[in-house]
Amino acid sequence: LFTMIDDNNSSDDEEFKRKWNSFREPSEPFNFEQCVEEIESHPAFIKQLSEDDKPMSEAMQALQALKYDSDQPPEELAMEYKVDGNKWFLKGNYDIAIKSYTEGIKLHCSDKNLNSILYANRGAAHFLLKNFRSCLKDCSRAKMLNPAHKKAIKRGVQCLISLGEFDAALDWLRELKAQSSSDSELDEVKSLKMAIAEQRNARFELEKLREHEAEKEATETTSLFVALTQRRVKFRGMKLQLGNFKVADFEVPLLAESCRVHLKDGFLLWPVLFRNAEHESLGLIKDFHEQLKFEEQLQEMAKEEPFYSPLDVELYFYSCLEPDTLVFVPLGQNLGAALSHEHYEISDNLPDFYCINKTTPYHAQFLTGMKMQVSSEDCSQSFTFVSDDI
Repeated sequence: LFTMIDDNNSSDDEEFKRKWNSFREPSEPFNFEQCVEEIESHPAFIKQLSEDDKPMSEAMQALQALKYDSDQPPEELAMEYKVDGNKWFLKGNYDIAIKSYTEGIKLHCSDKNLNSILYANRGAAHFLLKNFRSCLKDCSRAKMLNPAHKKAIKRGVQCLISLGEFDAALDWLRELKAQSSSDSELDEVKSLKMAIAEQRNARFELEKLREHEAEKEATETTSLFVALTQRRVKFRGMKLQLGNFKVADFEVPLLAESCRVHLKDGFLLWPVLFRNAEHESLGLIKDFHEQLKFEEQLQEMAKEEPFYSPLDVELYFYSCLEPDTLVFVPLGQNLGAALSHEHYEISDNLPDFYCINKTTPYHAQFLTGMKMQVSSEDCSQSFTFVSDDI
């Protein structure tokens, strides 16, 4: 320290103080948690290996080298890896156990029985991690090295059941039965056979259910497509074609629960949004029957919200063909007629209409500057009523 100061040779006191203080003050404040982490990661204090794939530090590699001496015979090293793997397995650290067993397997020691155990134990760890295909491969190798390894055969049966390979599971089960002699072992074989039968039946029923659902969806898709095309309903940004027509495409986005147009007894039921533009509020009807008149639906809504009284409300929608044009919807008209109107186009799979209270000043404000047409009861008629002076 004093040598550094003496070498400075500065006659400027302020410069001297600045350098002195910069040396005394730590560059970063003391962080207790960081200090603890550094201590715990030191090889002298570490409690367990990291479970990720990060390479070990040089110090940790040195400690590992001390334990697994390359001068040891492969059989002894493989046995040590097996013992370590078993310890990690019992602690529930299956990933680290797999690494230990794998290191033992890599040694290719001459002891076939030990190699069989390493494969079987690694398979057990894979099984508990639900890596069924990896487990099955290890059980197959264990069985090849030791055909009498009952635990490996049993676990292989369980893997094949989980993978839905029931015929192969029965083949493995026959091998297990041939080696079983005690009553408990035979009972275990019987239990596994029942499990195969139950899972096979369950899988068969599930496949039947999926086929039924697929047929049902195909029927619903065709019926909905025909219904929409017959009614000449238009969707913004979507052209109805049977080849790429999917019922799921008609789900209303941004809604928490499923909501879409669907058929019931041959009639369409629609989700419909009523926009109260004056008060910037919305009213959603999830199943608006296409044959129901607007005045009937509004009467139901008025029971909870008086604003929707048919005596005071007028309905409009914006024309998709002419700019600055509103189409007036008579309350005696049904929903289906309005949606089939040539000027109507559905956005985001959700039909919407503007509810305007004709008794308030906002009514005139809403219509100012807009051209207007009237939705006819007969949608095939042309719309000739246009008023520039609202």
